[in-house]
Amino acid sequence: MTKNISKRNILKSRLSAAYAKISDAETRRETLAEYEILCGQFDLSDRMLAKHLLRSILPAVAFYRVLPRKGFTRADALALIRSSVLRSGQPMAKTFQTMGRLPFFFSLLRVMCPVSVKSEFGASGWKMDWKENSRHRIAFDAHSCFYERVFKDFGMPELTPVFCELDDVIYGNIPKVRWKRTKTIGSGNDVCDFCFENERRHNFRDKKEKATC
Repeated sequence: MTKNISKRNILKSRLSAAYAKISDAETRRETLAEYEILCGQFDLSDRMLAKHLLRSILPAVAFYRVLPRKGFTRADALALIRSSVLRSGQPMAKTFQTMGRLPFFFSLLRVMCPVSVKSEFGASGWKMDWKENSRHRIAFDAHSCFYERVFKDFGMPELTPVFCELDDVIYGNIPKVRWKRTKTIGSGNDVCDFCFENERRHNFRDKKEKATC
């Protein structure tokens, strides 16, 4: 991987804002060099896993390795990574917030969600267990997580919750959809319990129950 490709990947990654905040040219060069080394350590033939590695996991590891060598405390390095990762979720969050205003959005989400999970979080990286896909609720559990395993192998388990929090940014404010997740593997639990509830159906049910009282 050439330096230009590495820089292009970083600028397209969830760490692009962190890269932009670093003004020191040497720190930038070392981060790109570290990223190149990391990319060479992985088999990138699985396109789904390669996307997560190149755009999220390995940029975070590269920054977390280099920044402390350049005078950052680990806490400051983690804060910079977290800020960049969460910021990267804002465009998708706005898209979901706009789509959530559609009266049929939950029906659309019921179709989109299984397709997205299969194509972007497939069996080579995650073990998913579907619980429900109804007009009221979409629920599934993740029993293993590619991010958690890789960050743990690097001795950086504290990076995993940052990417768990990204889900909260993306899904947390969709109109008429209640995002509910009470546990994550990244925070030490044995499962991530993903759940979207259709507030339109819940409100309808509540009104119906009140009418029969």
